[in-house]
Amino acid sequence: MDLGPTSELADAAAGLYGEPDVPSTVRSVLDYALTLTGGDGVAVMLRQGGRPAVLSASSPAAERADRAQLSCAEGPGLQAMSERDAVVVDDVDDDPRWRGWSRPVRELGFRSVLSLSLGTTRSSVGALSVYSAKVGAFDGERAELGRCYAQHASVALASARHTSGLRRAMDERHAIGQAQGVLMERHGIDAAQAFALLRSSARDHGVKLSERAEQIIASRPADVG
Repeated sequence: MDLGPTSELADAAAGLYGEPDVPSTVRSVLDYALTLTGGDGVAVMLRQGGRPAVLSASSPAAERADRAQLSCAEGPGLQAMSERDAVVVDDVDDDPRWRGWSRPVRELGFRSVLSLSLGTTRSSVGALSVYSAKVGAFDGERAELGRCYAQHASVALASARHTSGLRRAMDERHAIGQAQGVLMERHGIDAAQAFALLRSSARDHGVKLSERAEQIIASRPADVG
C-alpha cells in the first residue's frame, strides 16, 4: 500500500541516518528536500562562529539566493533561524517583508520559498531553504511535511558532526601515539618524556599537538630537534 508523503518521509529519514560523514549527509539533506517538496533548488545555511553562512546548495542559483539573504541581512531563512519555525513565501513579488532580498531572488527565477529551521525547539543552528519557480508551490501540506523533514535533517546533521568529531579525535590520538613512538626510538626516552618533547615542539612551531605529530611522522627518519 502506498502511504504517499508518510512513506517518502520515512525513506528520506532512513537515507539521512545511513550516511557515513558530514559531506554525504549534507548532500542527502539537499537531495531529499527537493524530492519531498518538489522544489527547484535548495540551500543549507548554518551558524559558524556565531554568524550564519551558506554551507551547501543544490545549484548555483539556490546558493546565490541564500547568499542574497546574508548580503541584504534579511530573508526567510534568517527569519526561520530566528523564530525556530517554518517560513513560507507564496510569491516573492507580493511579499512585503524583505523587499531588498526579493528582487535578486526574483531575477534568479524563483517565485516562492519554504525556509525551515534546523536545530531544536530551544535553539536553531541553521536553516534549510527550498526555492521554486512556481508561485504558491508550498501549500499547508507541503510546509508541514517540510517541518517534519527538517527535524530528521537536524538530527542527522548533528549525529554526523558528532561522529565526525569522534573519528577526528581518534585519528589525532593515533597520530600522537605514533609520534611518541618515533621520538622514543629517536631519542632513547620513555613515553612521558616523548609526550613532553612533542608538546614543547608543537609550541615552538606554533601548531596544534596533532599537527606537529603528523609532521614528525612524515619527517621520519629525519632529525626533529
